[in-house]
Amino acid sequence: MMNKVYQIKRAGGFTLLETLVALSVLAITLGVLYQIFGVSLRNIQHAKDYSYAQMLAESKLAEIGKGIPVMEGDYGGDFDNKYSWHMNIKPASYNSASDEMVYTYKVMFTISWPANGSSRSIKIDTYRLSAGDV
Repeated sequence: MMNKVYQIKRAGGFTLLETLVALSVLAITLGVLYQIFGVSLRNIQHAKDYSYAQMLAESKLAEIGKGIPVMEGDYGGDFDNKYSWHMNIKPASYNSASDEMVYTYKVMFTISWPANGSSRSIKIDTYRLSAGDV
């Protein structure tokens, strides 16, 4: 009698263990990608807020000498009910050039806004000149 060797043909699919490992790797990868995209979106919003605040600050500083007098004092207000600003102008020095007096004022400008339960702000210090009597 001849011994017949029976070979069991293996199916071409994946085992349960291989499938679980692949799904675990996929889940971890998707979780990491989700966190990366979340951080990126948050950083985009922060950059947008900073850019907008910078634009508002520059527009308000451009008003000095036009709508805001170049003289010592504190000024403040709000933009869009989100951004608030404060400006302090104080004399820095004066120079006597011929018969005219030129006064130098230090302008300290701060714009702030709420973001994620905290407060963010930009501070700008600059100088403005004014001629004549104070």
